[in-house]
Amino acid sequence: MHSATGGTTVSEMLASYREVLRTPGAMRFSSAAFVARLPMAIVMLAIVLYVSESTGSYAQAGALAAAYQIAAAIGGLVSSRIMDRRGQRATLPVLALLNVSGLLLFLLSENELVLQAIGLTIAGAAYPPMSSVVRSRWATALNGAPDQLRTGFAWESVLDELIFTIGPLITAVMAVQLGYGWPIVVACVLTVTGCLLLAHEHRTQPPIQTERHDLGNALGQPTMWRVPIIGAAFGWVFGSYEVTTVAFAADEGMAGWSGLVLGLWAAGSGLGGLWFGQRTWKAPLQRQLVVCTFILGLALIPAIFVGSIPILAVTTFIAGAAISPGLISTYALVERLVPALLLTEALTWTNSGMILGYAAGTSLSGLFIDSFGTSISFVLPVLGAWCACLLALAPTPTTRTTPAAR
Repeated sequence: MHSATGGTTVSEMLASYREVLRTPGAMRFSSAAFVARLPMAIVMLAIVLYVSESTGSYAQAGALAAAYQIAAAIGGLVSSRIMDRRGQRATLPVLALLNVSGLLLFLLSENELVLQAIGLTIAGAAYPPMSSVVRSRWATALNGAPDQLRTGFAWESVLDELIFTIGPLITAVMAVQLGYGWPIVVACVLTVTGCLLLAHEHRTQPPIQTERHDLGNALGQPTMWRVPIIGAAFGWVFGSYEVTTVAFAADEGMAGWSGLVLGLWAAGSGLGGLWFGQRTWKAPLQRQLVVCTFILGLALIPAIFVGSIPILAVTTFIAGAAISPGLISTYALVERLVPALLLTEALTWTNSGMILGYAAGTSLSGLFIDSFGTSISFVLPVLGAWCACLLALAPTPTTRTTPAAR
């Protein structure tokens, strides 16, 4: 994979992002989506803190958090399909209202497990698939221009890393200083505010599917079947690496350092995304994904052999830098595989696969650690990255066979 440009200064790199953010409406819809996406990094931790504090049971806290996460993965597939047919302007306010209603039911249930589970299932199923929503907006606003679209997707990937860096910090501070229910209340306010602001930006809304286009569903498009599995492979990488890192730090007697190491993972990913997203690449999109996922697999190997937290921190930062380029390429490939009228649903398939892969990676890596030890468990994320690489090798159609309606 060769770049069509030479060296790039920081100023030149930022200029690429300034250019796409000057696209009419881009700054407004990206900012609104940022507000609506912040609850993704707040609610899960807030549930665990609230339930464990009020009941003393981490098992119950984990089960309720899992109920929310699984409901979000499944519900997002349904809501994204409705969104493609009805439009974001009509559906986002309704989804936000249902999400907030479910979270408030959870808070008002006073540790009644069944009611709490019902509330969180409703809230998770109704939470709008915001990562897909904002990326479909970029595809519409930029009219599918490959280089600019890569930059727009990279911008959102960097914001995702920022969200998952500051979200847990905000949650922990509010829970301790104000009360354990406050992070969930704030998440409700952010969801409603962000969704209403985004719904108001109707000029950048993606095209609405009508009866004139019998496009079927996103997963039925040629070779689209593999993309949710690629997303699951990335989720597997995240989940297995995080759990193994926490276990490694505990074994070294430095459990508190696991947060710093994983923070470097996010920082590396953000910087890698900034660099990758502003460059122009000669290689076809599919080859970019193959190369990015193969490099990610290579970058994860050193963690298997590290013997200390400082060295793990260095290798984690380097491996993190390889994450966002692979994700950006995956999202860009989705945009090429499906008609614009199915894009939100298609992107949500990818994100839902990632959520389920993350859940599998966290649970199975724990079993692997108990059976074979911590260091060898760093093999699991390597296998996940190379699984994504093999899936990326599947032939990709060069043109859409269904109306794009751009």
